[in-house]
Amino acid sequence: MKKILVVGAGVAGLAVSYWLNKFGFLPILIEKSDFFRTGGHAVDIRSPAVDIIKKMGIYETTFNMRARIENHYHVDAENNIIRESCGEESEFNHGDDIEIVRSDLLNILMGSIKDTPCYFGQTITQMKQREKNVEITFKDGRTEYYDLVIGADGLHSSTRQMAFAKGECDFIDLKSYIGVFSIPNYLNLSKSEIDFESDKKLISITVFNDKHLSTAIVAFSFSCDKKLNDVRDETEQKKLLRSTFMNMGWEVNRLLQLMENSDDFYFDSAKQVNMKSWTKGRIALIGDAGYCAAPLSGQGTSQAIVGAYLLALELKHSGDNHSIAFDRYNKLLRPYVEANHDLGLWVSKMYFLPDNVSEVDVELRMSKIKEKLQIASNAIKLPDYGSKILHF
Repeated sequence: MKKILVVGAGVAGLAVSYWLNKFGFLPILIEKSDFFRTGGHAVDIRSPAVDIIKKMGIYETTFNMRARIENHYHVDAENNIIRESCGEESEFNHGDDIEIVRSDLLNILMGSIKDTPCYFGQTITQMKQREKNVEITFKDGRTEYYDLVIGADGLHSSTRQMAFAKGECDFIDLKSYIGVFSIPNYLNLSKSEIDFESDKKLISITVFNDKHLSTAIVAFSFSCDKKLNDVRDETEQKKLLRSTFMNMGWEVNRLLQLMENSDDFYFDSAKQVNMKSWTKGRIALIGDAGYCAAPLSGQGTSQAIVGAYLLALELKHSGDNHSIAFDRYNKLLRPYVEANHDLGLWVSKMYFLPDNVSEVDVELRMSKIKEKLQIASNAIKLPDYGSKILHF
């Protein structure tokens, strides 16, 4: 049980490739995109995920590249400041927790797996499970055999679609959307975030640190009952954003104009992935592919890091018996995932505020989220099988 195919070069795929390599396996990483995709907003690494990146030896680098929001403003449609906070007061993290721009984290993780073969522009067209291996046919016609396959390919996982029946996965539509893209920093912000929200719609502009001073990250998020005909169609995505946000006030119309020329536009619906098992035969799912909690939970990256480590650790500990490893992975991770799912559902229901947003509304929301986030992020105790496995 040495050769393991990892599908998806996001946080989960890169993290599990690192641990598989450390534990003596041979991971081969594939990614459907033709290039290393590094766009996106800031992400959070909390509690047990922090312990894991410390074991990986990348905590200091990650900390030094962290997002550094020194000023956080809430404004109204006329650009009047309704709330201002500074430094840690504006964050949800505690202790050693880190917020970092997703592209920076991905580059750090990619740098940690230099010995892992990684093939971009590669997808699977057919997957057949056999008694002793999995037969994989790639889009270029090649057929190869792997001892195991790990799907780390996100909410719209093709690995999950090929390996699991529809009844084995339940999607909960959280009735909201998020769009993220970068623009020139025309407001000349520095280590600052500005939020404007009204009628269950939130827009933010953020410049995280001096490294990204020339670029601002824009995020549109909103509650909406409308379903897109094709949630992957960028034209339809941008049309929905324009029809939803146009003429709201503040800088919104300017941001919508700049959106058209952005080269890293990302958009998706908010869904939660519920599965009774994240493994089937010789195939396992990690991260959003198996247990997406919801974007607003703020726990997607931590879940990916924890799940990747736990799966690789159990494979190491079980010797040649992947079934035992998979059973323990499902059992040990379940309480953590359920706690984060509860958080994701709760936040998705209460996060978007109606008209006339006040300072009190924002502070009360922030206080409640901090309290519940601490419970969910600490809902797992990582197993310790001894220094021979855990330290290098």
